[in-house]
Amino acid sequence: MLEVLACTLLGVGLGTFTGLIPGVHVNNLAPLLVGAAAVSGLPPMNLVAVIVAMMTTHTFISYIPATFLGAPEAGTELSVLPAHRMLLEGRGYEVIRLTAFGCLGALVLSAALAIPLSFVFAPAYMFIQPQMHWLLLSVIVVMIALERSRSGILWAATIFLLSGLLGLFTLDTNLVKGDVALMPLLSGLFGVSVLLLSAVHKSSLPKQNVDNPEPFNLRANAKALCAGTGAGVLTGIIPGIGPSQGTVLAQLVTRSSGMRDFLVGVSGVNTAKALFSFVALYAIARPRSGAAVAVDQLVDKVGFNELLFLIVVALIAGGIAAVLHLKLGKLAARHIGGLPYREICLVVIG
Repeated sequence: MLEVLACTLLGVGLGTFTGLIPGVHVNNLAPLLVGAAAVSGLPPMNLVAVIVAMMTTHTFISYIPATFLGAPEAGTELSVLPAHRMLLEGRGYEVIRLTAFGCLGALVLSAALAIPLSFVFAPAYMFIQPQMHWLLLSVIVVMIALERSRSGILWAATIFLLSGLLGLFTLDTNLVKGDVALMPLLSGLFGVSVLLLSAVHKSSLPKQNVDNPEPFNLRANAKALCAGTGAGVLTGIIPGIGPSQGTVLAQLVTRSSGMRDFLVGVSGVNTAKALFSFVALYAIARPRSGAAVAVDQLVDKVGFNELLFLIVVALIAGGIAAVLHLKLGKLAARHIGGLPYREICLVVIG
């Protein structure tokens, strides 16, 4: 028991590292942990605890650089503009509080739903699998149709086609190895643009409101949390739909357009997806994330006891990660204004 707790804490530490350092992801470390299983002598479930805790913590902590530097990754890219806008208004710590609530709330809701829904997913997945291409196409059509003008729809369709070609050239050819393609893709498409604008225009940050943040209204953000959790559950099971698409669908359901609801929703989607990518191993025997693939390689079969183990580890790690997220986020909010922001942006780009 103590070994499992120690491994969980190790995972929290590793997840904090991967979350804070732009360009470092859980998927970079998970294969190393799988390789360590052969030489470390640790029981496989101890390494599983490290991976699950690392993945859970990463979903929390990654919003700190996404907020204060505009350096996102898969799942957090949609949060950059609202978070950066609030940062420029001196509300960076408010973003941290909102994402902490979204992540932790979605984790608790997902844990409560995991076992009941796991019995539903297997027959539901068997039913929709033959029509999966139509389901994914429907999501694409809905997202393009959300544009309010003909020109917007045309631009959305054009960007969709161009992004598809970009994916084909980088992931389905030998031009770039698949395991190293995602980092430059995500950095170029999402992170570098915001960082370059900040560097070129010599952005300076106002003093952040840390001591007297806006009062938190649980009831006002509950709908966004529930919608984000639901969307995260779906994206954790259905392939091809990521947190960004899930967030758009969640907003469509709740008809919410406020920045606070948006940040709660997107963080909820990301965390629910992380947990349900492990639940999918039990429900449909398919991993839905790089971390889940690593767990699948360590464990012969994820049964009910293993599922309970994953959920408990995720909850413990999530509780610790929420505290770390708030503490580190407050520290960043207090000191980011006194740092050479332009130089930091250039270093991150480099």
